[in-house]
Amino acid sequence: MMSAYSMTSGLRIAVTLLGLLTCLGSASQQAWSAASQTYDFKVFLGKDEIGRQRFDVSTEGEQTEVRVDAQFTVKFLYITVYTYRHTNVETWERTCLREIRAKTNDNGESFFVNGIFQNGQLQVQTQAATWIGEGCIRTFAYWNPEWITGERLLNSQTGEHQPASILTVGEETIPVQGVPTRTTHRRIVTDKFTIDLWYTLNGRWVALHSTTKKGDILRYVLQ
Repeated sequence: MMSAYSMTSGLRIAVTLLGLLTCLGSASQQAWSAASQTYDFKVFLGKDEIGRQRFDVSTEGEQTEVRVDAQFTVKFLYITVYTYRHTNVETWERTCLREIRAKTNDNGESFFVNGIFQNGQLQVQTQAATWIGEGCIRTFAYWNPEWITGERLLNSQTGEHQPASILTVGEETIPVQGVPTRTTHRRIVTDKFTIDLWYTLNGRWVALHSTTKKGDILRYVLQ
């Protein structure tokens, strides 16, 4: 059994991936003609369920709004040893980020990321720094595989514009809500973490895995 310290340390590494992480998810460009999509995941660290993360995506014309809410709690011997809360609202125009408002409480440590597109630039402010992004800036948009492109992605927890490689691993059959489902397996690799993502063949996001530095598996299970 993991100690309270190792559980907490492992989770802190894991949730940093999500700035996401959290950063956020997926439907193909054709599927995006739908007015709204919801991705509601149970989140596991190893065998233990630690919380949920929900992505609500709505599209009108060329504009898409994404709302993200993550809440994780780790307990050891019925005592809470770690809490995490992340909320994020993103506005996209076509395939480019136009506004972001994110807040994170990582076990008492607070982060924020505010960004707005003005005069052809995305102006980003965090608790640590302010920077200006040129061109089409994208987050870790797990909910749309066609938008996870480019050589850098914006981390919605830290505000970093991180170098990233996006790979297609291949097609695999995995269980989705109890049903064997044919999927496309994609992978995001940065200098800090690797995230594996699975999408149905029509582009719907259905699973996420990542391994922490402690060797624990962080898993998202679609509800």
